[in-house]
Amino acid sequence: MTSLDDINTLSHLGAASQPKHKSRNIAKKISRKLFLRRRHTDSTLGLIGKDEGARRLATVDPAEAQQWSKSFENLLFDKTGLELFRGFLMTEHSDENIEFWMACENYKNAKSIKQLPSMAMKIFNDYVAVQSKREINLDSTTRKYTYDSVSCNPNRQTFDEAQRRVQALMEKDSYRRFLESEIYHDLASGNLQQKS
Repeated sequence: MTSLDDINTLSHLGAASQPKHKSRNIAKKISRKLFLRRRHTDSTLGLIGKDEGARRLATVDPAEAQQWSKSFENLLFDKTGLELFRGFLMTEHSDENIEFWMACENYKNAKSIKQLPSMAMKIFNDYVAVQSKREINLDSTTRKYTYDSVSCNPNRQTFDEAQRRVQALMEKDSYRRFLESEIYHDLASGNLQQKS
């Protein structure tokens, strides 16, 4: 006959052996996630279109790629650099910041002032509004200022402060990771040209 003490002892022993099983599962999950997060040239090129992207990247001069490391602006205002950085962020599932930045650039360069109110509302709803699908990380003061500007009188400077903040965030974080990525090192060293 099993006593209450025996049941408590058995349940305690069962609990003690369970963490080992859980820790193995956790280790498997972590290694699986790390494997999935590995960034390869092919996965970045796949976002551009493998053949087209490979051709375009093979034409990038290593000196041009090296300029991207000198300043974040050099990367942002170079068409190929911007496209590659965007692809890199897509592989990390963190492309909303660059998408917002690009939307702000398009907004500032809109051909007609009549387009600004509808464009401003779309950008706000897509990126700035709390709980939006692609919400960017902004402090409450900048978010409120942007909301007031969109609501009252949108102009070409409506998103300037929010865009500056997002650009600074990308420069401190994702830009540094991009410069450490395999694709960037291959471009800057000329390895992609040698492979093609």
